[in-house]
Amino acid sequence: MFQYLLSLDTEEEKGFFREIYEAYRDEMFYTAYVILENRWDAEEVLQEAFIAVLSNLDKLRGNTPQKNWNYIATIVKTRAYNCYKKRKRQAEREVPMTEEILESMVDEEFDRRIRQIEQRDFLVHLLRDMSETSRDVLLLRYYHELNSVEIGKLLGKSPDSVRHMIKRAKEKLQGMLEGQ
Repeated sequence: MFQYLLSLDTEEEKGFFREIYEAYRDEMFYTAYVILENRWDAEEVLQEAFIAVLSNLDKLRGNTPQKNWNYIATIVKTRAYNCYKKRKRQAEREVPMTEEILESMVDEEFDRRIRQIEQRDFLVHLLRDMSETSRDVLLLRYYHELNSVEIGKLLGKSPDSVRHMIKRAKEKLQGMLEGQ
């Protein structure tokens, strides 16, 4: 955060940016990570997003926290999707493996890891097909291991409401799994 504060002139700007940073950093990282599924790329997107927020700090002043989050989330999502597309283009340009290389790599451990990756990719594919709210509550609950109270604070919902959201999301995911 210190590097960002150096670019600001007044103490008021620094204080306002510090508030933004502390209030939204974790949510920004989570948003980028869900899209990119890679900690390092998510951190890079986070850095780019904070630079963009610094450039547009005046647009955030006087807004409600929800409006600020919507603006910041748009910045993060845009940069994350751009990073995802760039990474995908780079992967398409990589040299394909020859059959000889593949045969030398195959063993039981390799097969097990491939099955795990396929299962994970399948689950990620299903989660991407879910609504953002359903996906978020499932990831917060089972990936980040937050309880209903903690998720409720993040989403501005009651713990009971969160429990119902998780139940509905699990039922929807179960239906999607059975449909496949």
